[in-house]
Amino acid sequence: MATVIKSTELDFQNIKENLKNFLKNKEEFSDYDFEGSGLSNILDVLAYNTHFNALISNFALNESFLVTAQLRPSVVSLAESLGYIPDSKKSSTIPFKLEINLADIEGDTFRSNYTLLPGTVVYRGEKDSIDYTFSNRVSLYAENRNGIYSFYPAGDPEGTIFLHEGQQRKQDFVVGTELDAVYVIPDPDIDISTVIVRVFEDQSSSEVDGGTEFTIYQNLLDATTVSEESRLYVLRESPNGFFELSFGNGTSLGVSPTSGNVISVEYLRSSGTDANGITTVKLASDILLDGYLVDPGNISGRILEKKPSSGGADKEDIESIRKNAPYQFAAQNRMVTADDYSTLILKKYSSFIDDIKSWGGQDDPNPDFGAVYVSIVWKEGLLSQTITNVRKGILDLADQYSITSFKLKFQDPVETFIGVDVFFQFNPALTGFTQSTIREAVKNSIDNYFLENTGKFGQVFRLSNLLTDVDATDPSVLSSRAEITLNQKLYPQLTVARDYIVQFPVSIREPTLSNNETVSTSNFSYNNKTVRLRNKLNVKVNTADRNNTASNVLRPTNVLEMIDTSGKVVSGFENVGSYDPTTGKITINSLEVSSIGGDKNYIKVFAIPANKSTVTSIRNVVIKYDDDASSSKAVITETE
Repeated sequence: MATVIKSTELDFQNIKENLKNFLKNKEEFSDYDFEGSGLSNILDVLAYNTHFNALISNFALNESFLVTAQLRPSVVSLAESLGYIPDSKKSSTIPFKLEINLADIEGDTFRSNYTLLPGTVVYRGEKDSIDYTFSNRVSLYAENRNGIYSFYPAGDPEGTIFLHEGQQRKQDFVVGTELDAVYVIPDPDIDISTVIVRVFEDQSSSEVDGGTEFTIYQNLLDATTVSEESRLYVLRESPNGFFELSFGNGTSLGVSPTSGNVISVEYLRSSGTDANGITTVKLASDILLDGYLVDPGNISGRILEKKPSSGGADKEDIESIRKNAPYQFAAQNRMVTADDYSTLILKKYSSFIDDIKSWGGQDDPNPDFGAVYVSIVWKEGLLSQTITNVRKGILDLADQYSITSFKLKFQDPVETFIGVDVFFQFNPALTGFTQSTIREAVKNSIDNYFLENTGKFGQVFRLSNLLTDVDATDPSVLSSRAEITLNQKLYPQLTVARDYIVQFPVSIREPTLSNNETVSTSNFSYNNKTVRLRNKLNVKVNTADRNNTASNVLRPTNVLEMIDTSGKVVSGFENVGSYDPTTGKITINSLEVSSIGGDKNYIKVFAIPANKSTVTSIRNVVIKYDDDASSSKAVITETE
């Protein structure tokens, strides 16, 4: 009887045992001692060979599927088969104001307008003793205003100049006779959004600095229409990490370069995230206006808003490609569902976006049919001008890819903070740690839990998981429990009476007879008094018993009142709003805030959730950890 060998078992010892069992069933090996014979060595070789080949087959099969592939070239290739081009490095940018003052220069006649070509405005910044170069990637234009030239992006008088970080590089290729040629740019650090592809007639014309005509080709990803007259190129990452430039065959992507033409590729070699955070730059090159060398003293260049450079990013990582490629394929470069909006926006502006959430107007608490809402968590350090420009680009993107007349609307993320008071039993005899040391370790466990599980859309806080992490901090931590509170930041308009609504993503605890506050606020100043809001505690009301005998009964209430630091209700503010326990909605009526203490410009609104076990973020709600509203307390015990 033959034994069936299970080839899917990749364990070396299992393979060897299967081979032994197979031979033992043969009559000539019925009494054979496999362990004490030379045949054992042969079985080792066979088992090793089988094991090795099985692993290779397994790895090769895994690399054939986007979900299981581990090697970057495999993931990139599989994503491209779905029409998804992974992001290259992204250059850090700074919004810039550039002026040239020629009003006091005598003896020279200056034109009514000037254009500065891409790459001609170069500034340099420093970070950690490393120099980073910033330059313009579009033409800049300015008109003469009494001798002062204020530049802006050509064709966009209201636009902002952005300088991009990176070393300027150029690569030339001569077009041969082969069809479907691929041109490899041997640089893994290209920012493909900064690439400029020019096609010259021949070698001699390409060597003339701006003197001859050339044709600029457009990236296929930026094309809105494709025709037989289009001039498009495709730039994608190759298996070795470099980038491959290709064109159409003369029909599929329009006009292609012909034999003898020269392809000139200019781009920035980006430093990615390393160049973020630069706050000052200095002029690093001469600026020529029709051959006139401008004195650096007449050039005024400054960073808008005095904020650091931002937006730099490294190559899109494997997990991001694995996640985004299927959604991009499902979207098919059109915006139909809410997820399509998120996918295409993230594809183009991922270097500025930390997270994004989209939903249809019909799913909004205030239904708005015919609208799509988008909420974005921006990367830290972005300038307000940068965000404004990206939002404008997103609206243009929606006009371009939306196949219906839906109106795109932005909603800012609503941050709901969680404060946690943790109490844990601690036996110092089990590890020898001091109470302060174990409290610090528990705090680190809490910080790590929130770092990994909150801060983005669609995440869930689970108290049981947090306490599991606390208990696992150290063997000396025997058990733990916690109380949680929620809070949101209210930004009032000072000295103006206004209505406010605070919407929590979960139900709020019903009013109780325990004299514990369910809804409250931090302190603020009103009419030279330090005050705060809270829900009214037990209120006496007149009721009648079965014998119609009147009596005073204490009842909880969801009405809000204003109190001073002594706990006394401020006259005239016995009813300043209310809260709905079911919906989590807090309404504050005609609140006037004179000032807020310290350097804060917000008031915290606190609420006790009805269910402390779970807090789920919905729509544009982002859950975050409030370290200031949290604490941890160790209770020493001798229990083991």
